[in-house]
Amino acid sequence: MLLRNDLLHYTHPSPRTVRILWIAPEQSHAYVFDVAARSADVELVQLSLLHADIRAGRASVLPADPYLMVVSQDLLPAKHLQLRARAWEIIEPLVALEPGIYEARQRGQLVARATGTHGVSHPTIYRYLRRYWQRGQTPNALLPDYCNSGGKGKVRQASAGIKRGRPRKNGDDAGPGLNADEEIRRTFRVATARYAAGHAKFSRLGAYQQMLDEFFVERRIDAESGRVLTTPAGRNAVLPTFGQFNYWLDHDDDRPPEVARRGGESVEPPAPALSPQSLPPGRPGAGFYLDAVCAEVQLVSRADRQQAIGRPRVYLALDSFSRLVTGVYIGMGPASWPQAMLALANCGADKQRFSQQFGRRIEAAQWPCRHLPETLFANAALTAGGDGGAAVMGQTLLNNFNLRCVAVDDGPSDWKAVLEKRFRLLAPNDDGAPCRLDGVLDLEQFSRIVIDCILYYNNRHPLRHAGNATPRQLWDWGVQHRGGSLKTYPEHLIRCSLMPVAPAQVTVDGIRLFESTYTCARAINERWFDRARLRGQWGVKVAYDPSNLDMVYLLDPAAPMQFHACHLDDACAAQRHLSAEEIARLPREAPTSTPAPSAARAGAPAFASFAG
Repeated sequence: MLLRNDLLHYTHPSPRTVRILWIAPEQSHAYVFDVAARSADVELVQLSLLHADIRAGRASVLPADPYLMVVSQDLLPAKHLQLRARAWEIIEPLVALEPGIYEARQRGQLVARATGTHGVSHPTIYRYLRRYWQRGQTPNALLPDYCNSGGKGKVRQASAGIKRGRPRKNGDDAGPGLNADEEIRRTFRVATARYAAGHAKFSRLGAYQQMLDEFFVERRIDAESGRVLTTPAGRNAVLPTFGQFNYWLDHDDDRPPEVARRGGESVEPPAPALSPQSLPPGRPGAGFYLDAVCAEVQLVSRADRQQAIGRPRVYLALDSFSRLVTGVYIGMGPASWPQAMLALANCGADKQRFSQQFGRRIEAAQWPCRHLPETLFANAALTAGGDGGAAVMGQTLLNNFNLRCVAVDDGPSDWKAVLEKRFRLLAPNDDGAPCRLDGVLDLEQFSRIVIDCILYYNNRHPLRHAGNATPRQLWDWGVQHRGGSLKTYPEHLIRCSLMPVAPAQVTVDGIRLFESTYTCARAINERWFDRARLRGQWGVKVAYDPSNLDMVYLLDPAAPMQFHACHLDDACAAQRHLSAEEIARLPREAPTSTPAPSAARAGAPAFASFAG
């Protein structure tokens, strides 16, 4: 037997739940209301049809009423009681007029009279009626839903022309303020990381002021010369407040460690209990996936901060089992296989020493990989070059390290979301658009921010497919319980054998490569530069890292496993710590002859002693 206020849940033709508002005394028909409705429309149905739906299994009577408002009166604030009393005063005469209130025409007339009597709008009365019918037809159904206000933990979307949040405290003279949309929040994150990297002690106010000076100015990059043209922000410029900066600094959980430690927060989550049943198949080192993305930000030269050098490209290697980032390389220019190989070389590097080069001190356990995999799964876009370099390097990987290289269309992409919180990522062949971050960061500063992102991802980013374990927790578990497919080799051999190779010239001034000259112990001991003066210059091959040309490695055809370290000559001191892209944009001077390197420098090491 069906009763007033019963809830019927339908599964066909579409899920919905209706409440029986009123049943005719002769049990002929009833009025029902969809509890999920956004309007105050009531349906008239034959009672026999409701019974038929129940017998056929299309509907069932819910044993409990989840919408009924039953609360302790003593716990209700006085304000809530006043609002309930006011709403009940308005609709009590209406809901008492059954069944007339359920008829659309009569309901409209009754509501029209109530608006004049109580001085409220039509939508307000219809909202009261809807809540009354949804929640069990009791006065408590009219209690306010303040518990749902504010959207705690949710980020409100910014709308053009509408200022989000409370008005400014300084009144109308301060202007409406600035919405902190995702682009502004990216600026907050980058400014925070940039300040933390350059200061031993972190200051929120200092980071905020530096951000305004660097990122909130009129800046553009000349398309022809690449010069960064800066104009101070005008008096009417709309700037974010320190309160906004401070709020989002506390809101984000992937801040640099210097900031996160202020509140005594735990940098790493506790390790969950991992069970083999909840973890993906495979083992660490069975395969690394190699990928590359371009960041939509223009970097500047470290030699001349008013000179743009282009957009950086981030090459990453990830373990296919644990999703741990195992290697990284930051290059310039279009995607290339030789630069991608330097990310693979970084897989076998000492990550403590590597991170220290960019000012980030870490423990060895925070980035544990110093290995090469069994198989390298490379994004097909990296191997698509027509010069055959990928095929040649594939043979090098197989012959030197017994490492197979396979081209694939896609692979793990969890890490991209962490990087994209700071820099928008460009699609292949996309030139990108100007942004607020252009013309401020150099290659070293950008690399430091990327390293911070990797450390956050490896140690704190939960993987849903692995029971919310972090990549590092999954890696450590896999190494301990599933053995390893991991292979280790001397770091300098991996790096030197995977570096791109270029022809250089032995001249009277030194070994010349990319407008730079180098010297090494072998060249001095064998008097190469004197021979070049007497007999003319000749060609040699050197391996180099385009991101840092302080040292290159001379290849010896007679001893393939020996790499002679060549150091930048003192005459090229202005080029120290610069990349090939930065050196190419240095102003050119007329060539001058310099004395041949003297034997006083013969103490340089004969072979590569790898230093990062």
